[in-house]
Order: sequence, then structure tokens, then C-alpha cells
Amino acid sequence: MTEQINEIIKDKYSNELAYELSKISRNNSADNEIKNLYELVSSELTDDAFNNLLKEANFNVPELQTENIEVLARINDIKFILGNPDKLSCIKESVKFYIEIYEKTDDLKYMIRALELVRKVKSVFTQNLPQLEQKTLLILTSLESAYYQLKLLDSSLFLIQETSSSKLIDYFIFQLEQSLEKKQFNPARIYVKALNKLKHFDNNQFKIQTALSFEEEADHYVLQKEPNTYYPNILSLYIDALKRIKGVAVDESFKTRLEQKIKKEQKIHIEMLRNIGIEVETRLNIPELVTTQNIKKFNSGFNFLLSLPIFDLANSKKIFEKQDKEHFWQQFFQENVYYTSKGTVSGISDTENHDLNFARGHYRNTIISIIKEVKHIMDFDKQISKNLVAEMIVRCESPFIPNDRQYLFIEGIYSGFQNNFILSSHLLIPQIENSLKHIAELNNRNTVRLSDDIQNDNTLGSILGTDQNGKMLDDICDRDLLLELNSFLVDGAGINYRNKVCHGLISPFEMGYYGIYLWWITLKMIKQTDEYFRI
Repeated sequence: MTEQINEIIKDKYSNELAYELSKISRNNSADNEIKNLYELVSSELTDDAFNNLLKEANFNVPELQTENIEVLARINDIKFILGNPDKLSCIKESVKFYIEIYEKTDDLKYMIRALELVRKVKSVFTQNLPQLEQKTLLILTSLESAYYQLKLLDSSLFLIQETSSSKLIDYFIFQLEQSLEKKQFNPARIYVKALNKLKHFDNNQFKIQTALSFEEEADHYVLQKEPNTYYPNILSLYIDALKRIKGVAVDESFKTRLEQKIKKEQKIHIEMLRNIGIEVETRLNIPELVTTQNIKKFNSGFNFLLSLPIFDLANSKKIFEKQDKEHFWQQFFQENVYYTSKGTVSGISDTENHDLNFARGHYRNTIISIIKEVKHIMDFDKQISKNLVAEMIVRCESPFIPNDRQYLFIEGIYSGFQNNFILSSHLLIPQIENSLKHIAELNNRNTVRLSDDIQNDNTLGSILGTDQNGKMLDDICDRDLLLELNSFLVDGAGINYRNKVCHGLISPFEMGYYGIYLWWITLKMIKQTDEYFRI
């Protein structure tokens, strides 16, 4: 069997090797050593990945005799991590084989792993360091991708001598200038990072140079603007530039210039909202309101967002009762018709419900303005990692999130923290629908049309039915939340956000605007499940 395996995997590396071993493993499911070999070859080339593999109960280091140098490299690598009695020989063999695989495949991950191992026991490779440095420099300057150049530089900094460092600085300065000239801003920022690692830019200069590149990129898009076209990245780029210089001693005119550009783009943003029928005017001074809450840090901002209330139906009706319901024109119009951007009818409501929808829309737009103002403060304080979002969601143990959907909620909420509300909406909308069904089922209510010949799930519109006659979420979901979800997600006389997103009937601009509201209301349902749902 060993001879057959060796013949199959001879001269195969990386994905090709893993593919062959996966087939062999499937055909020999009872052979634990083959399974272990496949797991070892499929593992990422990092200490963490290997340590996780070693923690698995059924994993043992394969003892298979083979001539495949990747298998040998990985076995020696993991033996070194385990502290094999001959671990120095293991690491030498592993480095030699990884470099040989790189030379055969040009796959940079093998060279990077070799360098990481050399760095661990640098003294063992003292005689090889000059040749390894020259080899690394040749590879680095031959790579076309700035991203991979930075990855290789990160792994090889311990090797680079002063003379080589000086040459690399000249090289990266030239690459930076070329990238900016060609308007290739992402590579330019990578080269700025490389120059920081080589200590050409100190940390403050790194932040300033990065901010300047964000500003230049935004300026470039401004010059390319076409009338009545949404460019969501312009405002975010200017804001990113301003974030970079937070707490950095810079020329005040630079900061002022960025702030003026941000204000200009915000005015354009508001004008576009008006043009598509979103009324964002409010009597409230939002910045002043937020200032009175003493929100200066991420945590205080996050807690304030969670404290903002859902639209309150009872209070809104009291307001309407004070208004003159017999307005001269209303006697002629008993119905209000709502149209899509294509001119088709999306909903019809009577005057009372029209007034209620108007009040909801006004409140919703005010909440969106507040969320944005607070989110800016949070973003300037810190950018949180995906791991922190995952920890928050797992710790919540919210019944709103089924166990098999945690990953999707983590991705959706994290995208919102990164201000990518378009992606966040696409991830969260299906999960909200599934979670509402999950809540109904936890309360022993049926979410499937059992009486139909084909027993499909009920639609979100049915789940969010607002009639108080034993509908799926009646008496299970807080009444104000249920009405707001119905208005926001599925009501043709409301925003109808779910249907517009799922059927491609909404522009990126509008999605970016309403996406932050969806993200906020999802956070409330996750963090305050007991307040809004009966389980």
C-alpha cells in the first residue's frame, strides 16, 4: 500500500498533493495513518495550525516512508514543534525541503515557512544566512504583487543587513512613486507599510503618508465623478484619512482640509438622499445631542446605540390625536399609493396608516443620523477585530441565533463594524428571517405550510404578520419591534428593504443608507433578546 501511495504522490505538491491524498483517504477510510497524512498536508503552514492538529484526539504524526519532499518537510516541521530529541536535524531538513519545494513550484508560502523556521533557531543557520539573504532579496524584487512582497519582507527582516536595507528602501520608494503615478493606491499603501518596517518612515510618518494616500485616492475619484452617480468610497476614504492622523502631530491645515472635504461630501450625500425621496431633515441637532451624552469612546458609543429605542406606536398615536385629521386636502384622498422607482405600485394605505408610515420614516431617519454620528466616534476610538465580534456573539448565548448560524451573524455584524453595510445587509437579511422562524418554533408554533401539497416555509411577510389573532410571532415578539420589522423589511408602503435587496430593486446608495439601520436593529435583537422575545 505504501508503494502505491508513493507512486501516486510522487512529485506532487500543495493543492495537487492534498487532492490526491483526499482521494486515497476516501478510498481507505479505515486507515487512520492515511487520514492523518491528508490532515497534515492540508494544514496551513503555521505554528498555530500545526498545534491545533496535534490537539486532535485521533491525530498521530505519520510514520509513512516516502520520498515526497513536502510530506517530509511537514513531518520534520511538526516533529520540531513536538520537541523531538533530534529536533535540530528536523528543522534543518524541514527548511531545506521547503526551499526546494519553493524552487519547484514558485509558491511563496513554502519560502515564508522556511524563513520562519530559520528565525526560530537563527544560530543553527549562521553559515547559511548571507546566501539566504541574497536569495530572499532576489525573490522579493522579482515579485509582482505588493501584498506578497510585504509578506516576504515581514518574514525576512531578521536577515536583512544594513546595506541591503538601504537598497530595499530605495527600491520601495521608487515603487511607491510609480504606484501613486499610476493611481494604484492599495499597492502604494503597502509600500508605505514596507518603508515603515524598514524604519524609513517612523510610526507617525507612516500614518501621515497613509492618510495622504487615502486623500489622494478620494480626490482622484472626485475628478472622475459623473452627475447623479453614487460613489460610496469617496466619503469613506476621506474619513479613513482623518482617522489615520488621529493623535498625530500634523500641520493643522491638513486636518482642516480633510474636514472640509468630508463636510462637502456629506452635503452631497444628503442631497442625493433627498433626490431619491428620503427626507433626512430633523429639528434635532444630532451632533449636539450626541455631545450631551458624553460619548467619547467605543464602549460608551456601543452602549448608547443599544439604548436607542424602537419606534413606539402608542406615543406616536398620541401625537396624531393632537393633529387636525380633517386637513382640507385629505377629504379628497382616502388612499395613498406608493410607487417603485420603475413606476409600479408597491403599496396602498389609508390616510391614518400613511401618517403612521411618515412618522416611522421620520423617526427611522433620525435614528440613522444618530447611529452614524455615534459610529464615527466609535470608529475614531478603535477598530475592533473579527475575533472580538465572535467573542461578543458567542458570549451572548442569544436564543435569537441558532448554533449553526453563529458564523454568518459574526460575518454580518463584523461587516457593519467595518462600515460595509451593503455586505452586512446581504449576510444578515436571510439570517434574520431564519432566526424569526427559529423563535416561533421555540414557542411551538409552526412555520411551514403543512396543508399545502408542497410544504414550503412561510414567507417573511407571513412570519411578520401584524394581525393580533394568533399569527406566528403574536405575543412572542415585542409589538413595537414586530410592527417596525414589518414596516422596514416587507411592507410595500414602508421601506420594503428585504424584498428590495433580495430582488435587486435597490441602489447601492440606498442600501448603504438603510443597511446601518438593519445592522443596528440586528444588534438589538441579539444583545436584548430577552427584552424583545418570549422564549
